[in-house]
Amino acid sequence: NYIAIRPGESGSPPRREFEARAKAPPLDLGAPGLHLVLFSDSLGSMEVGSPILFRQIRVGSVQSFQLSRDDSQVVLGVHIEPEYSHLVNSSTRFWNASGITLKGGLSGVELKSESLQTLLAGGIAFETPDPKAARGEGRVLRFALHADRDDALQPGLQIGIRVADGDGLLPGTLVRYKGLEVGKVENLSLTDDLQAVMLNVRITQAAEQIAREGTRFWVVKPELSLTRAANLGTLVSGQYLEVQPAGQKGARRTEFVALASAPNQAVREEGLRLVLSAPRRGSIKPGVIVSYREVPVGKVVDFELGPTSDRVLIHVLIEPRYAPLVRSGSRFWNASGIGVDAGLFKGVKVRTESLEALLEGGIAFATPNNPEMGGPAQPGQTFALFDEPQEAWMQWAPKIVLQQ
Repeated sequence: NYIAIRPGESGSPPRREFEARAKAPPLDLGAPGLHLVLFSDSLGSMEVGSPILFRQIRVGSVQSFQLSRDDSQVVLGVHIEPEYSHLVNSSTRFWNASGITLKGGLSGVELKSESLQTLLAGGIAFETPDPKAARGEGRVLRFALHADRDDALQPGLQIGIRVADGDGLLPGTLVRYKGLEVGKVENLSLTDDLQAVMLNVRITQAAEQIAREGTRFWVVKPELSLTRAANLGTLVSGQYLEVQPAGQKGARRTEFVALASAPNQAVREEGLRLVLSAPRRGSIKPGVIVSYREVPVGKVVDFELGPTSDRVLIHVLIEPRYAPLVRSGSRFWNASGIGVDAGLFKGVKVRTESLEALLEGGIAFATPNNPEMGGPAQPGQTFALFDEPQEAWMQWAPKIVLQQ
């Protein structure tokens, strides 16, 4: 411990008895050097006299601290020595350099400390990314005091994404586009109505294109079933957010609501689009296959109730190469589940289209032989979806040349 002294003004009367202050008095704003104001959520181990460091060189000190007017933040008065004042401009970022930062993960353990002095007594460090930025001469500059260096120097744009729940999402969860990292979740919080979770995300790449009206986000999770395995990498790396930037340049936006699942990519895919009309949906859902002779040739992309709500309209997409297979005389049926035929003399016959259709559902179709098949199906044409095929349909074997 030691006693510090600041000499009185010249011309003051002599004095031999003094009362020591509990902490150093703040400098007069007229004193040489640069006077700054920093705002922080908490004081931490900072105190009057804590050093201000640039490249681990002491260039100033904390002069004072107090609560803000609304008591929501801590306001610190900082002084930079005159010979170092040129190091600070509007691009400067300050962070709390006190104590030790410890990070652990699959790649090992990382231990960081600014200096022994800040480890024991606390301190603030700063960097100036753009030395040519404006300096704000003639006024007291105000800066945020970040929690650490990574937070202070992180580039990008801050946005908010509302999700139904935060299961599997943590600070550090990545935001990806086409497999590349374009952002990261910084923190999570409950919404004011407690009905959802708000993700505070920093977009670091293509921020101007992503922060637009029409951009969509969704959570990518592992999918495991008897017939499907997808996104297995997330079992190791964890869940992540996928982003689909707006197709056209829309208005700027920083608040989004995440989709419950990945958007239907089939909307942009090419092929023959047809509508199947059925009395009920059954186990049909987007993504199930449409097969011809047990060969997948298309898929279900959507379903909806008909105009009078007495039918279900199932939208399917046939791949371009297989579009000639569908003719006006084609017959579609629900291939989901197992069909059982039993008789006194013919015994029991078990029928299923395929294991995949048995577990996930599916649709099959057949086309009559050449004289009865009719003309090519037209885009948007509607066909009836039967519950099961007739025996005669299973015997059809037309010769149809496929597109190359």
